[in-house]
Amino acid sequence: MRTVHVAVDAHNLARDERGIGRYARAVLVRALPDPQFRWTLVVRDLFPKRGAIARALDGAQAAVARSVPSDADVVWFPWNGTFLRTDVPSVATVHDAAPFAYPHPEPRIRTREQTPFLVTASTARRILVQSAFTAGEVERRLGVPAERIVVTPLGVDAAFAPGPSAPPAPLAGKRYVLHVGAHDERKNTATLIEAHRRAFYAGDVALAFTRRPPQVPPGGVVVEARDDAALTALYRGATLVAMPSPYEGFGLPMLEAMASGTPVLAARAGALPEVGGDAAAYVDDAFDADAWAVALRALVAGEATRTALRARGLARAATFTWERCTAQTLSVLRDVAGA
Repeated sequence: MRTVHVAVDAHNLARDERGIGRYARAVLVRALPDPQFRWTLVVRDLFPKRGAIARALDGAQAAVARSVPSDADVVWFPWNGTFLRTDVPSVATVHDAAPFAYPHPEPRIRTREQTPFLVTASTARRILVQSAFTAGEVERRLGVPAERIVVTPLGVDAAFAPGPSAPPAPLAGKRYVLHVGAHDERKNTATLIEAHRRAFYAGDVALAFTRRPPQVPPGGVVVEARDDAALTALYRGATLVAMPSPYEGFGLPMLEAMASGTPVLAARAGALPEVGGDAAAYVDDAFDADAWAVALRALVAGEATRTALRARGLARAATFTWERCTAQTLSVLRDVAGA
């Protein structure tokens, strides 16, 4: 079996702190040592920051170049679309089809956001997705036949595990509902904020965010999680994690919360029920603030329910591993390379 030379679009590898960046780094850290593969990280910067890339990969080594090498067997695009023109056979990861589900009203921005997906649909030999939900979105919205789509569920880092709770000072000694991530339209945090106001008008339960919303509501606390240790502390200290998004291609915070031993209350929408199964609690209508308020109150008050969800969440999270995701990814890369 010959060695496969993989070129990776690594332009965002050292700076993307979203779930997409976590995914790319998690797979590469596990894939780079495999002797059956040779890797070149393609960084379009004039002077690629090799030190930052090495740190992002926990010191793992790979060649760095500014363009796809002529002897590459396959190119992998991990960033939700294809961003480099190349004649080398390619594999692209599509994490969701949000630019089509939520098209930007400005035509120029809409075109910029959608083009990498359309290039992927027309050029990639295989498209990796993390859920059956996203597979359906790629097939329906991008017109990609099912045989070109491969589901490779994400994993969870070992840092996310049960342990002593030590949330930062603003939340020390408080009960709080935690929201992890951004506040764009599809994250639906406005509904969560209104539901929290209705559920806990007495101010006895805080609402914590890892990123600042457009307006911090009464009872809201913003605590940036600068690394996995800080994020794990937030998960462990939370009474529950809330995910009100009606559109998620996977929902990595759900998996991280469950692995940390924290119950999750989520919208029954997108890929969230697929990831959470019976290990999470759900609100059927993602936009119903009253339903969210009732569910929040019930879960905060229901210690027995939280205990049961914690046990089921830990068991379910253990079935999602980066090793499996990496092995599936390498199998597809080898297949497309014809090796």
